[in-house]
Amino acid sequence: MQANKERKFTQAMEKWIMYFMYALFGGLFLLISIQGDWRESLVLFPVAVISLSLTKWGMKWQNERYLRSAENQDEIEYLKKKVDNLEKRISNLEEE
Repeated sequence: MQANKERKFTQAMEKWIMYFMYALFGGLFLLISIQGDWRESLVLFPVAVISLSLTKWGMKWQNERYLRSAENQDEIEYLKKKVDNLEKRISNLEEE
């Protein structure tokens, strides 16, 4: 329940952040091409590749942590309901 909400949110955030990063580096390459001096692209290209790959990896790693936390919360909620039901059954048995 919580994990599904978290999964949808993190996937949407990852998608929009990567769109922003692609637009940012695409805009920089566009500005370099308009300027006509391609030497800057020799520096910008490795920076773009490293930045995009590290951003993608970092977001996936962080999102996995969020999902594990949400799954743990779901499991704790399930166990809490189970314990509450057991306490009710025990109190009913004690009354008899």
